[in-house]
Amino acid sequence: MMHNNKEAYLGYALDLKPEEVKIIEDFANWLPDDIIDSHAHSNLPEHVEDMQEKTYRHMLSTFPSFTIEESRQAQRFFYPTKRVRTLRFAKTFRGINHRAANVYLLNHSSGEDRVALFGLPEDVPYTVSMLGHPKVSALKMYYSYCEPTATKIYQFFKPEILEVAQSRDIPIILHLPFRITECAEDLHQLIRDFPRQKITLAHLGLTKFLIPGLEEIYREFSRYPQVMMDTALCPSVEVVEVALRVFGTDRIMFGSDEPLHLIRSKAYEHPEKGQRIITEYPYHWVDSDEHARFGHLAQGVVHCHWLSMEAIRSAIDRFPEHDREDIKNKVFHDNASAFYGF
Repeated sequence: MMHNNKEAYLGYALDLKPEEVKIIEDFANWLPDDIIDSHAHSNLPEHVEDMQEKTYRHMLSTFPSFTIEESRQAQRFFYPTKRVRTLRFAKTFRGINHRAANVYLLNHSSGEDRVALFGLPEDVPYTVSMLGHPKVSALKMYYSYCEPTATKIYQFFKPEILEVAQSRDIPIILHLPFRITECAEDLHQLIRDFPRQKITLAHLGLTKFLIPGLEEIYREFSRYPQVMMDTALCPSVEVVEVALRVFGTDRIMFGSDEPLHLIRSKAYEHPEKGQRIITEYPYHWVDSDEHARFGHLAQGVVHCHWLSMEAIRSAIDRFPEHDREDIKNKVFHDNASAFYGF
C-alpha cells in the first residue's frame, strides 16, 4: 500500500500561524455557541487496507484516517469556546474497510453526534441491512469509490438502496460526479424516481467559483423542498450568497469536510486545467511542476477551513442586518439539527 506522511501533515496543520490564532479569536466572537458540522470524515488507521494510485494522487489521501479523538482535538483548536456536534462518516475511497469503519463510528460516537452510513454499491444487501441500524442518521455513497469512477448517480447510489432509504426517511449525502450544472438531468431523474427522498447536495453542488448557469440551476432544484445543500469547503462568497438567496436560508447547512479542512490551500483557475487548488506545503499529491509555477499564489495561506468560513460569514453579511443572526443560527445549527435529527 502507498503511504503518506500523515503525522507530519497533522503536526503542520495544528501548528497555528499567528494570523490563524487571530482568525480563531475573531470567529469565536461571531459563531453561535452551538454548532453542528454536517460533513466530517472519520475512521481508524487500521481501516485503511489499500490505496489506489488515483486516490494517492488526490488530496483525499492527505489524511486517510482521522479518529474521533483527532476530530475532537481539531475542533478544540478551531472552536475553543463552542459546543460542536458532528455528523461523521468514513473516508470515501476504495481500500477502506468500510464495514469496520461503519461499526467503529456507530459504536464509538457520542450520543450527541450522528453517523452517516457509508454504503457499498457492490453489496446492496449489506447496505440495506445497515440502514435499519437505529443510530444511522444518513447514507453516504461516493462516485469515486467505484471502479471505474462513476459518472452517473445510479452507478453508486443503487436504486434498490434508495428505495429503502426513502421508505425509512433516511437522507442521502450526494457528492455529484460533476458540478451541478453538468449533472442537472441526472439529478432531476433521481428526484422524479424518488420524490420523497431527502437529499443533501454536498459542497453546494461542487463548484468553488460562481459559474455560468449556477443561479438558474439552483433555482430549478430549489423547487424541491426535500433537497438541501452543505457548504463543505466552498471558498466562494458569491456561491454561498447565491445558495442562501435562491435555495433559502432554511436549506443550507454548515459542513467542514474534516479533516480536509486542515489543508492550507487556495483555489485558483489554472489556464489549462480549470479549477484547481494550490498549497503552501508540498504534500505528496501536489504536482511539483504546478507547485513551482503557481506556488506563489499560496504564500501565507491559512487552513482552507477559514476560507470557507469567511465565505459563509461574508455571504450572510450581504443580507439585511436584522436577518443575519437568524441566518447564522440556521446555517450553523438549526437546519442540520432538523434535517439529521440531532
